[in-house]
Amino acid sequence: MRPLVWVMKGKRISKQQVGLSILVLILLLGWGINYLSSLQGDLGLVGRGNDIVILITGEVKSPGVYVFEGHPSLKELISRAGGLVREQRSRQWPKIPLSQGTSVQISSENGYMKVLPGSIPAAYKVTLRIPISINTASQEELDAIPDIGPSLAEKIINYRSLYGPFDTVEEIKSVPGIGKLRYLKIKPYIGT
Repeated sequence: MRPLVWVMKGKRISKQQVGLSILVLILLLGWGINYLSSLQGDLGLVGRGNDIVILITGEVKSPGVYVFEGHPSLKELISRAGGLVREQRSRQWPKIPLSQGTSVQISSENGYMKVLPGSIPAAYKVTLRIPISINTASQEELDAIPDIGPSLAEKIINYRSLYGPFDTVEEIKSVPGIGKLRYLKIKPYIGT
């Protein structure tokens, strides 16, 4: 008795179909590489080491968050925000240090420009991936970091008050409740 064997005859694939399949694979590969590089770039709005992110609010035409390739002057910041809403009596621009994560509120008092510098709120910093200082952050700011709740934020502050400021970001692993995995999750959001 002969064994049962099935022979399947398949359709022959034309050269045109092979070429089209290769083109589709190349396009998918290109899309995949582009997607992976965008994920890498998604690690923060700040792409280069010298980019400065500043929030401006108040009496400017286009309040918002602006990125600069270095430390801008107040005049440059206001210009980027579309200028002032109303004309000011004095054209003298105050010298205010505008560094990473600075918030500037512009108002006017008796026709004179009033500038109130501060820090960008922690939620903005987390969204923009601007590192929050583990040495100076309040409990609310630490709580804004993903994977750190109010109790862990309190532990960080207690640890900081007992042992002094952190010398490196990695030193935060000494805080009870922050292991290797949690450290990897919070690392992009913190700085010293």
